[in-house]
Amino acid sequence: MHDITDALSQSRVFAGSTAEMVARVAEDVEPELLVGGHVLFRQGDEGDDAFVVLSGRLRVEREGPDGPVLVRELARGDLVGEFALLTGQRRTATVTAIRDSELGRIRRARFDTLLLGQPALAVGISRHLATLLAASPPPPGTGMRRPSVVVLRGAVPSVDLMPAATGLANALRAHGDVAVVDHARAMAALGDGSSVGQVDAGQALALARWLHEVEGRHTVVLCLASSTHPSWDAACLRQADLIVEVLPAARLAEIPDRVTTSFGGCRQELLVLHDEVRSPVRGTARWMARRPYDRRHHIRGGRAAEWARVARHLHGISVGVAFGGGGARGLAHLGLLRAMQTLGIPIDEVGGTSIGSLIAAQWAAGMTLDEMAERQRDGWQRIAPHRAYTVPTIGLVRATALDEMLRANFGDLDFEDCWIDAFTCSANLTAARTHLHRQGLVRHGCMASMAIPGIGPAFAHPDGSLHVDGAVVNNLPADGLRSGVVIAADVSAHAMRASGYPETPTGWQVLRDRLRPGHAAPYYPSLVDTILGSVLLGGAQQAERAHAVADVVFAPPVGAIGLFDFARLSEAEAIGYEHAMATLGPWWSQRLSTHAGVP
Repeated sequence: MHDITDALSQSRVFAGSTAEMVARVAEDVEPELLVGGHVLFRQGDEGDDAFVVLSGRLRVEREGPDGPVLVRELARGDLVGEFALLTGQRRTATVTAIRDSELGRIRRARFDTLLLGQPALAVGISRHLATLLAASPPPPGTGMRRPSVVVLRGAVPSVDLMPAATGLANALRAHGDVAVVDHARAMAALGDGSSVGQVDAGQALALARWLHEVEGRHTVVLCLASSTHPSWDAACLRQADLIVEVLPAARLAEIPDRVTTSFGGCRQELLVLHDEVRSPVRGTARWMARRPYDRRHHIRGGRAAEWARVARHLHGISVGVAFGGGGARGLAHLGLLRAMQTLGIPIDEVGGTSIGSLIAAQWAAGMTLDEMAERQRDGWQRIAPHRAYTVPTIGLVRATALDEMLRANFGDLDFEDCWIDAFTCSANLTAARTHLHRQGLVRHGCMASMAIPGIGPAFAHPDGSLHVDGAVVNNLPADGLRSGVVIAADVSAHAMRASGYPETPTGWQVLRDRLRPGHAAPYYPSLVDTILGSVLLGGAQQAERAHAVADVVFAPPVGAIGLFDFARLSEAEAIGYEHAMATLGPWWSQRLSTHAGVP
C-alpha cells in the first residue's frame, strides 16, 4: 500500500492533493503485472478502467498516415486511460509496456465514485487533460524519456561485455550514479536465481520491483545480458529502455544472423569497439541494414572522450553542429572547428549543406584540421571542380572533377563507417523534397549536396533519383541534427554586393571594364555568382528557422569573400576562428558553470 501511495503522490494529477486523499485513492488501486511487449489497450477499444504506473515504462502511440506515432512515454506516477473514462469515448491511443511494468488498476465503478467524492481529484485530472490537449504534437522522438535502464548485449556470440560496461559506466558517472547489474547480482538479490527471467508473474514482478528499487538509487542502470543464461537474457530485454549491442570491430565482416527481439519496441543501437585508434572501418552498413538499430557508435582504442560521447547521447546533451553552405565562405567553418577544439567543446554529430557537407564529412571521417585544410586547398586549387568547364548541355562544369576531389577525400567510405554521426543535405528533384543522406557512400552524399543547379549537372543517385545542392531547400540543416545541443554555423552572407553600374550593363560592357588596364572595374556578379547567390537566397528562410532552434549561432563576417574565392582559405579560417572564440567562448563558459563542469 505504501508503494502505491508513493507512486500516486508523484503524479501530476494528484499535485496539491492531501495525504489523506491520496491514501483513499490508493485503497481502490489493484496492483497487477503487464509483461514487457504486451498491450494494455488499443486505440479504438472501449474504455473501462484507468491505470497508474507503479514501476516500469509504457509507450503511448496513435495511428498516423505512415504508421504508429509516439505520443509520449509513461513512467512511475503517470496516469493512463482516464480520458476514456471521463468522456465515455473509445481509447484514443494504444498503450504498450516497454518493459515489465507494475500497474495499479482503478475500476470504472470505483473511478466514478472517487470523482464524486473527491472534487479536488476531478479538478486535478481535468487540468492534466487540458494540458495534454492544449499541447502541440511533439516532434518525432521527443516524447521519449531518457533511458534509465540500458541493456548491454553481445551482437555476436562470445562477446566480453566488461570493457564496454566499464568504459560506459565510467563516462556515465560524470552525470550521476550508475549501477551495473548482471545475472549474479540479480540472483544474489532475488534469492534462488534459477528462474530469473522466466515469464512467471511472481518472479517477473519481483524482478521488476527490485529493478525499480535499484533505479531509484541510480541515474542509470546498466544490465549485462548473458548468452549463457537465456532466461536472464530475456528478462534484460523485457526491462530495457534501450538495448545496446556490442560488436568487436574485428567481427564486422561477419554476416548478421539474427534480429534482436525488443519486447517493448524500445530503441536498439550498435556499439563497435575498435582496438586501433585509426583503424579503417568497413562493414557497418551491413549490420545497420540487417538489424533494427537506430544509431551506431564507434569507440576507438577505449578512449574516454569517445565513451563520454555515448554518455552525452544517452543523457540527451550531445552536441551537434550544422554547417551551412556559402561557397568559399564555408572555409570559415575550419576556424569554427579549431575554436571548438581550443575551447574544449565536444562534437558528437555533424551535418551540412553544399560546402558545409564537405566540411562535415571530413570531420566525421576523422581527419585532423590540418589535413582538412590541406585537402580543401588541394581540391579547390589543383582539381578546381568549379572551373572544370565543359560543353553546357547539362551544366557549365563537368561532374567528374568534383567526383575526383571527393574520391581523394573519402574513397569508398560509408556514412555508417564514419567515426561520428553525419549527414549531408540535398534537394531531391525526383521526390520534390529535402533529402538527408545518412547511409551509403559519403562521396555520393556530398556530390548530391554540392550539385549547384545551372552550374553543375544534377547528381544521379544509384537509386535513380536526381539531386541538386541542398541550399535550394535548406542551406543550414540544423533541424536534421538529432543532438540535444545544436550549433548552427551560417556562412551564407545572403546579401550580395550592390551593382557598380547605374543600370544593367551588357556583357560586353562588363568584359571591357574588366580588361581595361589600370582601372578598377565596377562590381557586377558573374553568371556563376548570380546562380549561386540565388540558390543561397532560396534557403534563407529555412536558415532563419535554424537560427531560432539553435542553442548558439555562428555567423562570421565573411561577406567580403567571394563565393568562389577559394584561394583565401587562410583568411576565411582566421575570420571564423576569431568570431567563434568571441561567440562560442562565453556561451560555453556559461554552460559549463550551469552544468557544474559537465559538458
